[in-house]
Amino acid sequence: MYKVLFAEDELLVRLGLQNSISWEKYDMELAAQADNGVEAYELFCSIRPQLVITDIRMDGMDGYELIRKIREIDQDCAIIIITCINDFEALRNMMGYHISGYILKASMTMEEIAGILENVHDYLKRICPEGKRDKKATAEEILVEYLIDGQEPAWENITWNDGVPLHPEEVRKLFLFRLKKEDRGKINELGYKFIYDVVERNLVKSILIKLSEESFCVLCSLQEKADNNLKKIRQSINSYLGVSFQIAGFDRGKAVDGESLYESYCRLLKAEKRELPAKTDDREEMIEKAKSFMEEHYKEALSLESISGIIGISPCYFSHIFKNETGKNYVEFLNDIRIKHVLDELENSGDKILVIAERNGFRNLEYFSRFFKRKMGISPAAWRKSRWENEE
Repeated sequence: MYKVLFAEDELLVRLGLQNSISWEKYDMELAAQADNGVEAYELFCSIRPQLVITDIRMDGMDGYELIRKIREIDQDCAIIIITCINDFEALRNMMGYHISGYILKASMTMEEIAGILENVHDYLKRICPEGKRDKKATAEEILVEYLIDGQEPAWENITWNDGVPLHPEEVRKLFLFRLKKEDRGKINELGYKFIYDVVERNLVKSILIKLSEESFCVLCSLQEKADNNLKKIRQSINSYLGVSFQIAGFDRGKAVDGESLYESYCRLLKAEKRELPAKTDDREEMIEKAKSFMEEHYKEALSLESISGIIGISPCYFSHIFKNETGKNYVEFLNDIRIKHVLDELENSGDKILVIAERNGFRNLEYFSRFFKRKMGISPAAWRKSRWENEE
């Protein structure tokens, strides 16, 4: 089924659409919901939905910024905008972002919504056969885990770029691309999308696995004539992005048939005098570093990219391991830090609630109030009043 991400800060609107739409009718499932743009973008990177339904006005990151960032890494995902009648000025700025439909909150009907979803379903069937993109994302996640942990993956869930099932014995060529030192930090998600496209065009029986912001690995089948195509890939990247990669690799020939792909990967890194990125033993240290960074900078507008960049891995992979290690996504964890400081100031300071919220990283009072009540069970004003009364 096609995955749907729903970003809307009004709870009643979210619940209304969630419960009134028969998602299965359109081969869709409501995979995730967010009440702010920052969390929505993190969820997008994590689950890679085929449809995003988003409001324009949200806290942290508005719908316009969310759509812009989505389009930097995904040109095909369908996007539906939920909007108020006075948002049309903002909508005019989105004409170039391939929006699949607009829903007016004040006048939306189920017939109108059904028509838009039918059009989106037809579009997704044309450009994205059911499950194909989901399998591609899953394959990369599985292989990242394998190359880092060495745990044997579910090979039946992995296909080559052309959709043909991958069998581990077919993987014979393994290449590690690493940005030259002077070019590190110069590639964004849009740049990596270009790299994915270049690799797919030149190496059909291959899989690209992004390991960090400065390196990726390419697996190739026995049939691939990789040598000449690698030169084309390097030239295209250098010409279009203006950066250069160092490439190391070898052919896992008959002499190492008994060697696992993981062992080959480790051998390649050792030959290059590199350490494995994000080994299981290192994850705790990475997560602690991210936590410390959030503790020190919680007052700032922290993004998924800024935090993952501190520890040198991709945003999607950071989101994955952070949730696994802590049980929370980074937005929840960051807001818990902020709330802790807010509670201290509410009890010990006479400043206005809005001032305290803004000082501790909450830029929108409405969003802060909703989050506070969800967390503490009562409003900020009621909580402060109860604490002050207890001290009298």
